[in-house]
Amino acid sequence: MPEVETKNIGLRGVTVADTRISLVDGEKGLLNYRGYAIETLAQQSTFEEVVFLLLMGRLPSRSELEATTGALRDLRALPASVEAYLRARPRTARPMDVVQGGITALADDDPALGSTNREDLVRSSLRLIARTATMASRWLQLRGGRDGGETAAAEDSHAGAFLRGLWGRTPTPDEVRLMDALLVLHAEHSLNASTFAAREVASTRAHLYSSVSAAFGALSGDLHGGANASVMRMLLEIEDESRVEDWVAARIKAGQRVMGLGHAVYVTTDPRAAILRDLAAEVLDGREEERWFRLALKVQEVARRRLREEKALDLYPNVDFYSSPVLYAMGIPIDMFPVFFGVSRTAGWCAHVIEETFAEAQPKPALYRPDASYVGRYCGPAGCEFVPIEARGGCPTGAEFKGCDDRTTRES
Repeated sequence: MPEVETKNIGLRGVTVADTRISLVDGEKGLLNYRGYAIETLAQQSTFEEVVFLLLMGRLPSRSELEATTGALRDLRALPASVEAYLRARPRTARPMDVVQGGITALADDDPALGSTNREDLVRSSLRLIARTATMASRWLQLRGGRDGGETAAAEDSHAGAFLRGLWGRTPTPDEVRLMDALLVLHAEHSLNASTFAAREVASTRAHLYSSVSAAFGALSGDLHGGANASVMRMLLEIEDESRVEDWVAARIKAGQRVMGLGHAVYVTTDPRAAILRDLAAEVLDGREEERWFRLALKVQEVARRRLREEKALDLYPNVDFYSSPVLYAMGIPIDMFPVFFGVSRTAGWCAHVIEETFAEAQPKPALYRPDASYVGRYCGPAGCEFVPIEARGGCPTGAEFKGCDDRTTRES
């Protein structure tokens, strides 16, 4: 009997790089950025401060924070070429596709594109973080017919400017505080699918914009950045707390997931979810939009109880479970939820591109190059006989792309 090769499909649990950017401990429910607990950062820091921390590896001094804040403000305006690109996209285009394409267009306006100087790459990162947020809000303006656009005020923070662009009005301090916390909570999460995509592309020595564009592409998938939108669609389907018990029971009986419960890494509470739950309860208290947050609380209570009783599963809410009703309450369209995720995570992606480019953690081979086990057609070392097209029988109708001829023996 030939020895069966063991493979880890999906690379779950396979360590492929060292990083100093963030620690995710799924067993203990811990997340930190550069050594600082996410709870501390969400409560005491700002997104601008976290951007400096992720890019530079330490907390900023007051003057450094002021410089970072000023740079994000100065760099947020879109170049004319990107404005023209956004206007040219059909209004029916998926927001994630629009922003991903816009990131590659932003590369044309970066004077330091392709520089191997670390300071230049940090400046390019600030430029990309600032403009990704502007591009997202600008697309929502154009799609909604607000063609004039709203100019961010000089005093706006990154969160405030983003909200002003989305809404076309001045956000309240509480709204800015909530958005700032959302940005901090989503800014980084180690080597998830999109971050790995960014690092893999960066390992080829592609430039920053190519790497982050690849990350956006990975994030656009339903199993990654689309998860928060799926949670909100679930809540809209349930609609009312009186329907939760029956809806959850039917879902579990059918063997289907309750969206937002469970995580690929955390086997206990997702620390981001706990922070967001408490913050949302405070900020949304008494508002009409609070109903979606309350509905989410009811769903997780019922679903967790039933899963324990009926399936012996103890699943915890992840960050998507609470970010979804909060984003919806803030008036952000569901198809823009993954875009918000990307606006925040761009900071973490840029940090990983910098780390990959300059080998700031333990050095590794320059290029990611995993292997794959070939399991297709095999006719021997000399290969299969090439039959002229006139003599080929072909596959049965409808089987052309189902591998009908891959059943050729591999015994030899």
